[in-house]
Order: sequence, then structure tokens, then C-alpha cells
Amino acid sequence: MNIRKKYLILDGESNATDYLSRSVEFLEKIDHDRVYLKWFTIAFHGAIYHFMLLKLHKANSEQIFRDSKIKTHPLEREIISFQKAYSLLKNDPNNPYTPLGQQDVCIKELNGALRNQMMHFRPTLWAAEPWYFAEACHPLIEVLKFCIEGYKFRQTETIGLLKNIEAVEEILKKYIS
Repeated sequence: MNIRKKYLILDGESNATDYLSRSVEFLEKIDHDRVYLKWFTIAFHGAIYHFMLLKLHKANSEQIFRDSKIKTHPLEREIISFQKAYSLLKNDPNNPYTPLGQQDVCIKELNGALRNQMMHFRPTLWAAEPWYFAEACHPLIEVLKFCIEGYKFRQTETIGLLKNIEAVEEILKKYIS
């Protein structure tokens, strides 16, 4: 019996790739129900965050933790924030990510205004058109590509990940004003 059929098994790689595939799945449904923008936002944020963590972990596994308790079990350690992961990605001494255009602003917008609003929704009225999500998320596709390129995946075909990124990119392009 295949153990993956019996248990839910997640690791950093499968978690990141799942977030990306869910991004595509939810984005494909927004024309029928705009509430999927909420789920797309959460999944897309998760994809970027977890692919950044994979890339950073490969370079130096200790840098993805907030604390310095090296001898503590990784499950007991706190992971760095989304913003900190992006900052470390840009400041990597060996292979720094160079933001293009408004990517720094879009990272803050995705993390603060969009994802946090969707994840921690307060009893209020909130409305946005799809172009708002598209303009905040579309520039960040390059961050995903950067994190995926050159990473040696154990279980996933890089080409499949790039196809998912391409699908997200094509759908978002439809909504950019």
C-alpha cells in the first residue's frame, strides 16, 4: 500500500507546490464566484512564502528560523516572517534576488493588505475588483520563478511548477487594467 494514500504527508516541498497548485485552482474559479479571490490570495501568498523558505533553507538552513536555538528541534523553533524571508532573499550574498519595478510594494500589499485581510477578516464591509488582486500579485510571479529556478526538487517536476506559474500569470493578465 502506498503510504501517501493512507496518511497526509507534507514536507516543505510538497507544501509549497500544493499552495501553487491551489492558487491556479482558485484563480480558475473567480469568474464564477469572486469569493475564490480570497482563497487565491491565501494560497498565492503561501506559495511565495514557502518557495522563498525552500530557497533560503537550501542556502543556509539556519536562516529560516527567528531564534538561535540550534540544538532545539525544528518543530519547536519559530520560522521567519514573510517579509523577513523576502528581505533575506534580496540580500543573499551568493545569489541575491533583484526586485523589478514595484515588487517591493507588491510584497507589502500582498502580505499586509490582501492576505492578512483575507486570513484575519474582521466584521466589516470589504470590496475589491479582480484587477486589484491582479496588479498586486502579477509582479510577484518573478519571485516564484526565481525561487524555483535552480532548486533541486525531490518529488516535483520543475516544468509542472512553471506551467502552474504560467497559468496564474495568464489569468491575472486578463484583469490588469
